[in-house]
Amino acid sequence: MYLPSRWRLLRPLLALVIIFSFFISYIFLKSRPSYALYNTLADDEIEASRKLIRNTRNSRYVLFRQLQGAGFNNQAQEILLFHHLALLTSRVYVYQPIVWRPRGPNALVPLSAFMQGVTKNSVSVAVFNEACSPEDTKHVKIRVNNKVLWEYTKEVLNGHEKCIVVDDWILNWNFLASSALHDIWHTFQNYLAKHFQWSKEIRSIASRAHSVLELRSNSTNTDGEPYVALHLRRGDFEGHCHSLAEGHAGFTTWATLPALQPSVFPPALDPRNGTSIFEHCYPTLDRILAAIDSQVRSKPHLRTIHVLHDGAWDHPLVYAQHYKLEAALANAARAKRAGWEGGPMRRVTHSGKVPLQWGEADWAVTVDVELARRAEVFVGNGFSSLSTQVVALRLGADGGRPEEITLL
Repeated sequence: MYLPSRWRLLRPLLALVIIFSFFISYIFLKSRPSYALYNTLADDEIEASRKLIRNTRNSRYVLFRQLQGAGFNNQAQEILLFHHLALLTSRVYVYQPIVWRPRGPNALVPLSAFMQGVTKNSVSVAVFNEACSPEDTKHVKIRVNNKVLWEYTKEVLNGHEKCIVVDDWILNWNFLASSALHDIWHTFQNYLAKHFQWSKEIRSIASRAHSVLELRSNSTNTDGEPYVALHLRRGDFEGHCHSLAEGHAGFTTWATLPALQPSVFPPALDPRNGTSIFEHCYPTLDRILAAIDSQVRSKPHLRTIHVLHDGAWDHPLVYAQHYKLEAALANAARAKRAGWEGGPMRRVTHSGKVPLQWGEADWAVTVDVELARRAEVFVGNGFSSLSTQVVALRLGADGGRPEEITLL
């Protein structure tokens, strides 16, 4: 059959596009845990929940309206606070799946795939109706100001009702950025120390990463090199920072703790000044280097840095910024000018070097959080939920010191 010359020219190009599309789809699907694994975890959650319900007939339960579809650390910080609130009021926490956007806008992943500690002695929402009949369930809405919200919610949950469903979203952005969060910190850091635990998959990958990248996992371990962790938040963050500057937003969640204000790299954040907000939210390379300088001058033995970044196929410029930063960190002349007694950085590792195996991509962001948590020094972004999650784990779960944290 005769084909027009234009079609004969386009056919090889079309074939290449199809082959490339199949290749990208194959890489995407193979890089993530199988749905079979997640189905197994969901079934295990249901089985453990039913066992708990059978063995604790007199338990009281609470189900919260949960944030849906935000980034992992936004969801995680809320889940941890909900779990903490349930424990404070002697209620069984009814947990829900994580909405995992990398798989799709409405993709659900079992919570135990990420945070095993929250699911212990808790109940999956999938069997909530087996524990709580409509007659046993009270629906409440909590409409109070941020200052009294936490204590008022505790009063409501301390009621005698067997099951309570909180229908409104109580831990909204305004509350999480307010000083009301400071009153929670004392009990929350104890909660983290006692109850926080990653899933076994995350713990395994993090241990492998420390070994392969030769990073010392904590101050008492002699294996690997002590290191600085830097959160280089770029990607789509520039537009977000412009919005925050226009709205005169301050730092979020645990970055607002009074104990951390000396950790803010000068000049201090001025929420009334949009330029100040953008400077802290989307810091220049020079500002990032200056913040690293201030930590390394006081700890001249630190000559390894791990950079947490969000470089991806749809954010390729992040890699360019990272390698520009890496070149500056390894520059001997610059290190001398900056007063680094031990010379420049000898090794720079980053998110792209974390030794993920097939089927482990869903856990990449949590492994980076754990690597930053275990670093000797952390340089993070006070507007980022990932950085503030690291801050909470370092200060709360691990009893770390504010002096070992710098907020850009």
